[in-house]
Amino acid sequence: MERSKNLPIAGLLAAAAILIVAGIVAVRVVLEHFARSQAVATFADATAQADEAAALKAAQPIDPAMIGYHEAGTFDVDLHELRALAVDGDGQIYVGGDKVVVHYAGDGKKLAEISLEGQPQCLAVGTPEHVHPRRLYVGLEGHVEVYDLHAKRIAVWESRGPEAVFTSITTTDNEVWVADAGNRIVWRFDAAGKLLGPVGKPDPSQRPPGFQITSHYFDLAAGTDGLVYVVNPRLLHVEVYTGKGEYETAWGKGSPSVADFFGCCNPAHLAVLPDGSIVTAEKGMPRVKIYSADGRFQTVVAGPAQLTDTPTDLATDRQGRVLVLDGRAAKVRIFQKNSANTGGK
Repeated sequence: MERSKNLPIAGLLAAAAILIVAGIVAVRVVLEHFARSQAVATFADATAQADEAAALKAAQPIDPAMIGYHEAGTFDVDLHELRALAVDGDGQIYVGGDKVVVHYAGDGKKLAEISLEGQPQCLAVGTPEHVHPRRLYVGLEGHVEVYDLHAKRIAVWESRGPEAVFTSITTTDNEVWVADAGNRIVWRFDAAGKLLGPVGKPDPSQRPPGFQITSHYFDLAAGTDGLVYVVNPRLLHVEVYTGKGEYETAWGKGSPSVADFFGCCNPAHLAVLPDGSIVTAEKGMPRVKIYSADGRFQTVVAGPAQLTDTPTDLATDRQGRVLVLDGRAAKVRIFQKNSANTGGK
């Protein structure tokens, strides 16, 4: 009888031992998988850094004769973590960071401050042509908040899900477009926040499949020609879409030349001048340049000698000036085109 009583106990002990061993194996598999994942991530980071280091070494120096702009002004921004920059049709300036949007006059005088519940990732102000001129659209991590002329929040749009990472926002006449690096897509909304559909879904039959994104650098800007310009950063080019979200063409290529883009993911930022020219900013070697709407290089706005780091954001005003948000120096730098008769300041 004693032996028969011990049999169930022995069975239980054996089962427990099997569970313990299985648990140890499972934990080991998870840890090995995590270690491999970390190694892959580290390798990818190291590869990207090596690519950028090689590009920096090979990059063509900027001939001073290629620089067609000069710094005409600057003002300090009293924020610790600068994220976003926008300019309205009257030349007033908006800077986002530290869970606020600070509103400045064109000369840098502080006018107002809007407190937010989250960290602003990107900003856009309705242009005079937009259905709601001067309405402020604030892109947070995965949703948009809307503020009126009196800094009152009037709408919170639905989130695009847990994977969403909004990195850029722009307005057309009747719509708002948002770049989402997390979902690797661009979203079209009407001005009331109704989702009209995605832009740039993979379509291998027409072009390289989808937006190739490996970081949070994913920018877009509405042109003066009814088109919208979107960076495909890993492919080192700018894609052009109609106002209905249809793919038109792309331009730009990677090379050490000043006229091209280099590194693993560029350009980092876009803006559009009143004449329709496209302003780009690059990371790695900080460069701000201007291209025609069809991608022909025109001039350099600023290079490493004029910039302390990769621009945090870009904007333009109706006077044709280029505004650079310098996050490291906590400044807005304003660049103006050189006068035609002197070629300089």
